[in-house]
Amino acid sequence: MLRLSNLRIRFTLLYGAALIATVLIFSIGIYVFVQRMLISQINNHLHKDLATVSGYLLHDQAGLLKLASMGPVHIFRVRDGNRDLVASEQWKNSELTGLLDGGDFAAQPKSITTPSRRLYRVQSQLFPLGEKLYQVVVAHEESNYQRTLNTLALIILLAFPVSVALSLVVGYLIAGRVLSPITTITAKAQEISAENLSARLPVNNEENEFATLATVFNLTFSRLEESFERLRCFTADASHELRTPLTAIRSIGETALQQQDISPECRETIGSMLEETDRLAQTVESLLLLSRADGSALHKEPAELGNLLADVIEFLSVLAEEKQQEISFERLTSLHLSADACMLRRAFLNLVDNAIKYSPEQTTITVKLFREADGSTVVEVGDNGSGIPDAEKEKVFDRFYRLDNGRSREKGGAGLGLSITKAAIEAHDGLVTILDNPVGGALFRVVFPSPKQDS
Repeated sequence: MLRLSNLRIRFTLLYGAALIATVLIFSIGIYVFVQRMLISQINNHLHKDLATVSGYLLHDQAGLLKLASMGPVHIFRVRDGNRDLVASEQWKNSELTGLLDGGDFAAQPKSITTPSRRLYRVQSQLFPLGEKLYQVVVAHEESNYQRTLNTLALIILLAFPVSVALSLVVGYLIAGRVLSPITTITAKAQEISAENLSARLPVNNEENEFATLATVFNLTFSRLEESFERLRCFTADASHELRTPLTAIRSIGETALQQQDISPECRETIGSMLEETDRLAQTVESLLLLSRADGSALHKEPAELGNLLADVIEFLSVLAEEKQQEISFERLTSLHLSADACMLRRAFLNLVDNAIKYSPEQTTITVKLFREADGSTVVEVGDNGSGIPDAEKEKVFDRFYRLDNGRSREKGGAGLGLSITKAAIEAHDGLVTILDNPVGGALFRVVFPSPKQDS
């Protein structure tokens, strides 16, 4: 899930970055647009005021005094050379007189800041009338305009982090929505193994990349299932076909041993041949059991785990007595389950048989059947042998794997016993692991998670 989370975060960040850039560009565009619109409005007012004052100057100079006192032009001044002809009261209070004296302003509007930090937009124009040259200056205060821009900037600054947070949240939700098919496909793919290759990934009806991906995976699983099935069939058929010649070889060898006129050397050779034939027959039988477990061709019927373990212990007690060993069976609970008794019995036979083989003489092999606090049923088989190194604990369940080839061969093993045990336990929804026995040796732990149990 970590990779999906990282991908979701990266998708969210990319989405957030794109949206933030869009919001930033949009905000700057709005600010510049409003700024230019407001300046354009002020400039239009200046042009109208300039036209009004110049009209009075050219046609009704006496009306300039009335205009200065009553409006509608509030801030203006008319100069005749170096003296003021007319100036409005607001002009006199605006601190513009000292700033503009001696200045020759162009016809284009400009902004001026007074010593008291008041901002004005001014425009001037020269009008020749007779022999005189008049200068008309009009102004508008930009305070309202500046307050509007400041308010807009504040709104943008406050809205920007909110929009960033919302964009990240929305991006994260969208990423989760977009990537949810991958989560579903990943979860289902993790459930598919060699034991259930018939399972398939969900494919939605939409024609998109995820549906194509799931379809391709399903086709791959189909090909793998066919390959595994052919391999199982080959193993089963080959093992079955080997039974007849092995039986014939054993019959011929036993018949030859009954002859009285064969030499001791020949008798020893035939005996060795029969031993190898028995070992090969056991290997063939193990391969058939593995093929049966892998193919899920189990014949399940009601069984009780405690009785099955008791039968195994009773059957192997003779081998334990030969090594002066004792098998201690601690039965603290019971478990009724639907099981292939033959396969499950073979699994525990291998575990107890290994414990007997690799434990020294005059020791005790422990078998415990109990229930955990979470309701699962546990079987533990402990020996007193040399134990299994940590690096080898997973490998011992591999087929034909031996910790010590020489020792395993001397014990008669083919490296398939624990593979059969693992396959049989997992075929019954169980789990087998190897731990270190507190008293020395190895401890095989089998867990059956079963909600329906009898105490």
